[in-house]
Parts: sequence; C-alpha cells; structure tokens
Amino acid sequence: MLSLRTLVGAVAALALVVVSPASVRAQGVTTGALTGTITDDAGQGVEGAQVQLRNARTGLNIGTLSRASGLYSIQGISPDNDYTIVVRRIGYAPLTRTGVVIQLGQTRREDFKLSREAAVLSTVTVTATTDPVINASKTGTSTTISDSALRRLPTLNRNFADFVQLVPQVSTTTGFLSGGGVNLRQNSIQIDGAQSGDLFGLGTTGQPGAQANGKSIPLDAVKEYQVLLSPFDVRQGNFGGLLINAVTKSGTNEFTGTVYADTRNQNLTRSQPYLNDRTQQHYSGSFGGPIVRDKLFFFVSGELQRLRTPTSGSYIGAPDQFVSQGSIDQVNSILSTKYGFTGAGGGEQIVNENPNRNVFARLDANLPFNTRLVLRHNYASADNTSFGRGNATQANPNFGLSSNQYQFSNTTHSTVGELLTNLPNGAYNELLFNYGTISDNRTVPVLFPQLTIRGIPRVDPGALPTQTANFVLGTEASSQGNTLDQRTFELTDNLTFPVGAHSFTVGTKNIFYKSINLFAQNSRGNWTFADLNGLNNGTPTAYTISAPAPTDPYNGLATIRANTYGVYAQDAWTVSPTLTITGGIRYDKPSFQNVPPENDPVFQQYGRHTSSVPTRGQLSPRLGFNWDVTGDQRNQLRGGIGSFAGNVPFVYLSNAFGNSGLSGFSSINCNNTSATTNLAPPIFTAAAAATPPLACDLMTAGVRTVGGGAAISGPAATANVATIDPDFRYPKYLKASLGFDHRFSGDVIGTLEGLYSRAQSNAFYQNLALAGPQGTDRFGRVLYGTITATGGTATLKVPGGRQQVIDVTNSSGDYTWSTTAQLQKSFSRNFEGSVAYTYQQSRDVVSVTSSTQGSNFRYQRDVSGNLLDKSVTRSKYDQPHRIVAIGTYRFPSLTDVSVIYTGNSGAPYDYVYGAGTGTGSGDLNADGQSQNDLMYVPLNVNDPNEILFTGAAGTPNSTAASQASAAAQAAAFDAFINSTPCLANARGTILTRNACRNPWVNEFDVSVAQSLGHIAGTRLQNLQLRMDIINFGNLLNRNWGRQAFSSQGSTCGQICSATVALVQSGNRLATGTTPTTGIFTFDPTFKAYSSDNVSSNYQMQLSLRYSF
Repeated sequence: MLSLRTLVGAVAALALVVVSPASVRAQGVTTGALTGTITDDAGQGVEGAQVQLRNARTGLNIGTLSRASGLYSIQGISPDNDYTIVVRRIGYAPLTRTGVVIQLGQTRREDFKLSREAAVLSTVTVTATTDPVINASKTGTSTTISDSALRRLPTLNRNFADFVQLVPQVSTTTGFLSGGGVNLRQNSIQIDGAQSGDLFGLGTTGQPGAQANGKSIPLDAVKEYQVLLSPFDVRQGNFGGLLINAVTKSGTNEFTGTVYADTRNQNLTRSQPYLNDRTQQHYSGSFGGPIVRDKLFFFVSGELQRLRTPTSGSYIGAPDQFVSQGSIDQVNSILSTKYGFTGAGGGEQIVNENPNRNVFARLDANLPFNTRLVLRHNYASADNTSFGRGNATQANPNFGLSSNQYQFSNTTHSTVGELLTNLPNGAYNELLFNYGTISDNRTVPVLFPQLTIRGIPRVDPGALPTQTANFVLGTEASSQGNTLDQRTFELTDNLTFPVGAHSFTVGTKNIFYKSINLFAQNSRGNWTFADLNGLNNGTPTAYTISAPAPTDPYNGLATIRANTYGVYAQDAWTVSPTLTITGGIRYDKPSFQNVPPENDPVFQQYGRHTSSVPTRGQLSPRLGFNWDVTGDQRNQLRGGIGSFAGNVPFVYLSNAFGNSGLSGFSSINCNNTSATTNLAPPIFTAAAAATPPLACDLMTAGVRTVGGGAAISGPAATANVATIDPDFRYPKYLKASLGFDHRFSGDVIGTLEGLYSRAQSNAFYQNLALAGPQGTDRFGRVLYGTITATGGTATLKVPGGRQQVIDVTNSSGDYTWSTTAQLQKSFSRNFEGSVAYTYQQSRDVVSVTSSTQGSNFRYQRDVSGNLLDKSVTRSKYDQPHRIVAIGTYRFPSLTDVSVIYTGNSGAPYDYVYGAGTGTGSGDLNADGQSQNDLMYVPLNVNDPNEILFTGAAGTPNSTAASQASAAAQAAAFDAFINSTPCLANARGTILTRNACRNPWVNEFDVSVAQSLGHIAGTRLQNLQLRMDIINFGNLLNRNWGRQAFSSQGSTCGQICSATVALVQSGNRLATGTTPTTGIFTFDPTFKAYSSDNVSSNYQMQLSLRYSF
C-alpha cells in the first residue's frame, strides 16, 4: 500500500499547481483544444463574440467569448471528428461550421470572418476540413495513426507495435521500437495521457506483461495512436525515445457495438520444413452508449487471444534431430535409479500456450459548471510458455528436456480518474489520478536443481567428430524463484489560462513507485557434468548455488520505493495569427524512500558505496515554434529544440538493491577440480538435490572434506556486487527538429523534416573488479588477463576476491540524425494514404538492451579496445534507409483494400567468438566474458601464426583425419570471408563494431475486406469479412519477400547484435619465436545469412466483424 508520506507529498504537489497565479492555454495532454480569431469585414478583431462548441453525439456544449483582439480559445476537448462551432455577435450574421475534427494533443485553428447585418439573418453553415498535420500546435516530430488506419490496415497481433512501426522515424533493426536511435527502454507508453508502461523494464516492448507476450489494451477500445518523438510541450516528459499514447473510445448518445473474431493456422501460411504449426484466434467485442442522455455515457471492450505454437529447436523425430532417444532414456534411468527423480521429462516437441485476456471499461460524465469526469479501468493478463532447444547448425547445442520449461504469467490493473474543468475567462484545469498494479511470476513443472550434462553423442550426419550436445533438465536456473510486483500511483495536474496573446501553463506530474522483486537464480542449485558417466558417478565439474544473504532481513527480496517529481511552466505566445512560439522549462527529480545497505568492504576495495542511489534532478528547457508562412494554412514551418529527461528502467537499479553483498541473494561457484582447492564442487546425491549444499568442498592433496570449502555464509564468499555511480543521472537527450509542410491540391500534405537527437546522459556499465588493461596482443586487442598454461585465459582482478562489481555510470555523446520526406492524405473520398522515405545515421557508445547489470556489461557492445572507452561507433539501431508506404481505399461495392509496404536497410551486426569445449573460453580479451569479442579476420587462414583450426597439426589430439578436417575448415572459412564484404574488407584487422549488415528487407502486407451494410430502421449495421495477408509478395512467388538475417551461432538473441562464426577450442601457447595462437572450430556449412524464418513466408488471417 502507498504510505501516508506518499499521499501527503501528492497533495502538496497538487497544491503548488492549484494555488499558482499563472496558467496555460495550450491543448491538454489528454485532450485537444480549439483556437482562432474572429474578425469583421475590415479584418479587425471582434470582441465579445460568442463561440459555442457542440457535439450532438456526446452532449458536450462549451462556450467562450472572444477577446479584444478577436482571439478565442476553448480547452479540454475530447478528441472527436464531428464537432460543430457556432459564432454569434449582435450586429453580425451568425456562422456555423460543421465537421470540425479535434485531435489529441493538438490545437485546432478555426478563424471566422463575420459580416455586419442590420437584421438577424439565417446562420451561414460551412464544413470544416480536417488536418492533423497543419495546425498551430504542431512543432516537433509526431505521427497520428488514425481510427480508419487502425480499422483497415493489416495486422496479425492486434497490438500497438504493428502500427507504431509504420512511423517513418522509427527503427526496427533490433526487432523492437527505437525512436530516433534511442534505447527501446526509453519509450513511454500512455493510455489517454496516463502512464501505462512497465517502469521496471523487464520486457522489450515497454508494455506490462511483455515477457508473457501480453498486450496493454483491446484494439477495439483504441480510437487512435499518437506517436511523439520531439514534442516541445513541457508537459510531455519522462521519455527519451518514443511517447506512444493510445486515445480510447467513449460512449455517446447512440448505442454502438462490435463483435470480432479472427483465425490463422498452418494452413494459411507457406509450408516449410523449418516452420512450426501455429494456431491463433482473437475474439473481441465492444459496446457503448448513454446511461443518461447528454450526461452520462459508458463504453466497454474485451479481447481474448488463444495462441498455440510449438517452441523452437530440435526434438525427437525432427528432421534436424541431433540426439538419440537412447541417450534420453539413459539420463532418465540414471536419475531414477540413483537419485530417485522421475520428472526429468523427454525430448518431445513442446507446445507454447500464450493466452491473453484484456478488458477495458470507461465512464464519461458531463457535470455542471463546465466540468467533465472520466473514469476508466484497464485489465490485462497473459501467460506464455518459454522453452527452446538448440539446432544441428550449432557446434555444441543444448537439448532441453521438458522439465526445463517454465511459464511467464502477468496480471495488470490500472484505474484512472480525470477531472476536466473549463474555468471562467478561458482558463482550464486538467487533473488526473492513476493507480496501477503489475504482477509477474513464473511457474515451473518440477522442483529440482538444474542439471547440464555435456558430452552427449550427436546423431546428425553433419556434426564434426569433436562436436557433442548438452542435456539441460530440472527447474530452469532463473525460474527457481522469480516474482515481481509493482505498484504505481500517478498524480498530474495542469492549469491553463490566457493572458492577452499569451497562454501560460503550470503543472506537475508525480509518479510514486514501489516494486518487490524476488530473483532467486540458482537457489535450488545448478550442476554441470562432463558426461553421462559424471552424472552416474555424481561427480560434477561445476556447481552454483545461491541463497539469501545472512545479513538480509528481507530474505532476498529487493524492494524499491522511489518517486519522481516533475514541475513545469510554459508560455505559448501567439505572436500573430500565423506565428506561435512556445517556451517552457521542466524540472524532474528522483527521490528514493529506501536505499541498499552499505557494504564497507566494497567501498574500501572498489571505491563505491553500495548505498548510493540517483538523486540529481534535471532541468529540461524547450523552445518550439509554428509559422503559417502564407497565412492560409497551406505552408507551415515548424520546429524547436529542447531537452528530454527520461526514466531509468528500475531493473537497472534493482540489481544494486538485490546485489549489495549484504542484501538479496549471495552465490558461490564451485568449479575447480584441482587436487588442492577450496572451490571443489560437492558430490551430487539425492540428498544434495533435495537440500542444496551451501558450500564447496575442500580438496587437500586429493583428499575431500565435504562442505569444508568456500561457503555462502563464510568469509570466503565472493558474491558479485552491483553498484550505482553516486553522480549517476537519469537518461537525458537533447532533441532538435525542423519541418516544412505544404498542402497540395486534393488536401495532400507534403513534408520535409529533419530530426536530431544527442544523449546528454545515458547508462554505461563497467566492472570495477577488473585490474585494468594488461597490454595488447599482436593484433591490437586490449587484454585484461593472461593466457594460462593449459591454454585458457585468466582475468586479472583487483584485490577483493570478487569476480564482478558491475557499476552503472553515465556516458554521453550518442547521436542520431534523420531526414524524412513524406506525402500523406487523411481519410476522405474513400482514400487514405502516405509514403515516406527516411535517411538516418545512429552512433552510440553502447546499445544497452538487457535487464541485468551483468548481461548489460557483457552485451552492451562488442569490443576489441579499452572497455572504458566512451567514443561513439555505429549503433545497433542504425538504419540508414527506410521506406514506408500505406494506402487504403473503399470501392463503391463496399470493398476495402489496404496495402502496407516497408523497405529498410538490414540490421547491423558483429562477428564474435563462441566458447567451445576444452580450454577454449571464447574470451579473447580475458575480461571474463565470451561472445562479445570482435573477430580478427586473418590475412591468410593457413598461417598458423594467425589462426589454427581444431585438429590441425600442433593442436591437441591432432591426427591425420583431424588435420584433413582442419584443412577443410580453413578452406571453408577463407571462402566465407571472401563472400562476406565486411570480412573481406577487414582482412588483417579486427572488425569494427557493427561493421556488417543484413541484406535489405522488403515486405508488402495486404488486407481485403468486404462489407455487407444493412440499415435496420434508422441504424446502420455492417457485417465484414476480411483477409489479411502478411508478406503478400511471397504469396505470389515463393522467392519474393525473403528476409535474410545473420543469426546462426548467436546465443544472446535480440539483446545483442553478435553472430558467432568461430568457436574457440583452446590456445596454442607461445614457444620461442612462435606466438600464442587461438584454436578455433568453423562449421563448413555456416552461411552468412539465412532466410529460413517466419518473416520470409506469407501468413494469412481470416476475420469476421459485425458492427452497429
């Protein structure tokens, strides 16, 4: 529950706004606005003209009077496309304008010219034209995805990402949404202006329940999406990349509703041996109308998803099966007879179940005194099975048994209240309360340690003699205790009123946050065995165990209580009817109500206080302008510059709360099999499986002392620690944009726009336990350790005994610039469309995309130089060319045809080294991390001083057969280099970061819908049958629409941009004049790219929709 101090703080923050003598005019964050000038025949302003805004559908009726200059404004208008404006003044003929569209976050400009009349005449009526682009409030880069686009454009997932990726400035190179080259976790998701994202940031979509593949809101509840990249309105904050705002539907004076269902399965996609069967259905509906006509309205919507798809990887009976059923039977027999465990499972194909449930409800009330009340509740829940196996193309793939699967589950609730009040003299107040809860947990089929058994014989014919597989079974290591509960309370208030030609805004946005996270990784134990004999004998090669730190009073739970306070002020100055300048300043400050415990030895050894948390506030000044160049709303110049302070994902900070060395879980790795060591893995027994040992064994000259080695609770414990730089600032970006819009005939809008973004502060990870650079190898790679006598690597550490002290600090200098040319037309005369081309360059220090400090340090970038170097290189978000074309047309036969084309440069990536069997660590710079060292491209693959292949002469266990295999590997690798431009151009050097790039991607998506309209009485009813075809080109020709990606060998998925090309099996040590040389395995069948994926094949979906 929220504390009393939190509520008092909220009330105090609100009071600062309510009693403020200043005020604002600009449109509301959750609403739109109307402004304009009333003039007479001579062009002079008309004072005291009555301006009445009406909406027959919602009963809204708001009025105001024009000022001495003729200027008028009305705030707090709900977005709708059917407003009527009536202007009256004694002595003038009244005017009526119908069909006025008010959009979220925009100020609609409607000017009126009154003619003097001696007598009262009939009202003159005209129809307004709609325009989301050319309007006085548009300054920065933004896109509105309209209601007609949401209803007509093809979509398989009914999720916001399907539509937001159509924004020209959005990069999708990582599979996620990046705005202006900014980290995906710097996006903000809102519903009607209220914070609705996952502030902890475990997932990759920004939505609550992302790990469970959940959705925020039913699509039938969304009227439009607003996507902002650089809004220079200071009320928009707490983001650095994209601000995505869903505008929801509300009830009206008419009863309306929809019923919808769709389906797709393997019969509606191209049959390919590498594609799993898939069935998916969505069922949704909505209903809204009046409770009390013109006064009280309701709207509800619900959606259900059913999704079943086999998980990825091999299985028994698969074409690429690489282990035998006999090996699985042998594992189960050993576990049953020796350890009494019968739940290891089998090698069958696992089916992923991913149900989603969403419910949205909203009440709107028109209250007295020009006040409206909006109450809404949003519910979402999702479950998602997670399980995967390797495939035969990998050198040493994992084959998980069914006991190693787990299920993500999420439940989200959000309740919002808004009070919108039009005050006297054009003032307006917007008050919002938002309380949300997010609960995430994992469920597992068994409770047992995780076991990894290496050395499993391969049965696939393409495997090399040195390649084996690994069985993984038992409770998945990270799911042995994993829950997260979040509570968020938001209080926002904005007060707006005009003073002459100025509109002043003061406001506050405050977020009060609490999370409780249990991450008990390896708390049931994690055992590794060299082979089946090791399992049978109970002799592991490694053992990892974690347990709550003895000094932690919360038994391993990491609790964060943190608030973010934001205050701001702004002046929107109407310099003239054609020029508006908006200037403001915003201040955001984090405040933590609790801190991690202080671990004095960490400070003494590594110079960081474990109790440090971010406390520094940040100022964000902004300036924007909008100039109607020719005064006829046909030519518009707009732009601005300003700072945007984002939220740091709390998962970045949670590591410090849970890994201080005194709190959270402490762990120990028993991985030394020497004759004398205090880190010997314990003997594996049934008792050890049931009650995991909390200490290593002690080996003294080959004599074992059970439990006598290093222990979690003992002084030799060397738990990894996470810290926060005391000067750490939340991410902040400087953004500037300049755009020119021109209205052509037919209401086609042409736009030329530039956008620039530069990081003023961003997250950067460093390992304080490293002793620092120890020199370079002969290729120029900076080394952080040495090559051992056995050919492995040894990382040099500072005194203190810890392997990792991962510190999050700041970097700066990341930048992205883009230029976009676009033509677009809003829906009218049965057509809506746009076409845009964007050229973009993105450079950054690191591309942080993971959720723990350890993996962020490992995967933030692939390196060959100094780990602390903060110079910028090509970002993983870099996407130089992008084309987006959208069109939808309704034929007289009520047939709708909609088309989406996207074409873009492929994602950048690196080639790195993987870890193999034996002494090969894949850690070329000896920093303790593998799969993140950029590959050296040899001039001569047959030069043993540059590279050696497994089995070659001079390598361990070399034979005539292995030497022939090594020669074949060398020849294949040489051909691979020559056929891959980024490698061919880098011979004799180490690759630069993200030097390689996937091929160009083309995709056409088509939707065809047939409506059967029917009028029952006075009500129009419609039944629509529709087919969506994703990758339509592939439907026409199986060779079209292929999308190639470099992914083989990469085990870090989308959190990094690395592809493993060489797997290290060891090192040949230097002797005399012969230098140390790495020994690697290359798969001769390895290809630079593969198009064997879902995206390369057409997918069809059938749907039926009834509406009234």
